Amino acid sequence: KDTVARGETERLTPTDRWDRVLVHPVWGWAILLGIMAGLFMTIFSVATYPMDWITAGFDWLGGQVKAGMPPGDLRALITEGIIGGVGGVLIFLPQILLLFFFLGLMENTGYLARVSFMMDRLMSGVGLSGKAFIPLLSSYACAIPGIMATRTMESARDRLITILVAPITSCSARLPVYFMLIALMLPIGNATQKSLVLISLYALSILGVYAFAWVFNRTLKKSGTTLMVLELPSYQRPSWREVLMQMFERGKIFLRRAGTVILGLSIILWALTTYPKSDS
Repeated sequence: KDTVARGETERLTPTDRWDRVLVHPVWGWAILLGIMAGLFMTIFSVATYPMDWITAGFDWLGGQVKAGMPPGDLRALITEGIIGGVGGVLIFLPQILLLFFFLGLMENTGYLARVSFMMDRLMSGVGLSGKAFIPLLSSYACAIPGIMATRTMESARDRLITILVAPITSCSARLPVYFMLIALMLPIGNATQKSLVLISLYALSILGVYAFAWVFNRTLKKSGTTLMVLELPSYQRPSWREVLMQMFERGKIFLRRAGTVILGLSIILWALTTYPKSDS
């Protein structure tokens, strides 16, 4: 009282007014769920176009190689092992870039810190902090960038638990498997029934992440408790240059680190399915 002078009326900044809605116990969660639903719908609907273009491009490239080379193991290695392996990496790039575009947009505006703040209470039920939400969200496009995103977490134990549960999320690579299973289980089902099954599979993965995080929190050796200290920045206009740079850097990391492994494994799998050969 002797050192701080306060006015009679409380001054609310524009950020305070936004936070009254966006961090509200009810409206904040409704807005967050709406944003997440819109984010995933946009990713899965918009990314299908470049993914189809990539698939068509690599199919055309494989066809050109088949037309210009005689049949044999070398042609099969190039078309199925190398071209198929590179295509298997690049086909997930549009979804990863779109996801990091939206994450960069949310981070640049200051909203992503509010998401971590709101998720902290929910994640604390399994011994994690709200900062684990962002890596897990990234894992729904691909678990590899989600695991790489755990480097922002201070606690080594929290990082380990998040890394262990990240592959349980329903990443985009599982969508073709889901579609195949739904077609087999509901051959005469309508679109609404099939959509409900797909939503249920995603809900099951969320429950699996939460359940296994709880198990790992109970079984792994406990370290000192770390409180989540988080700065809530003021809302601002996004810097499109920073958002695009973040997309570029994340995409480059994915191609360099994950792409080389996936390409190598594709060649190894081709060799295992090709050799040894038998007359039958």
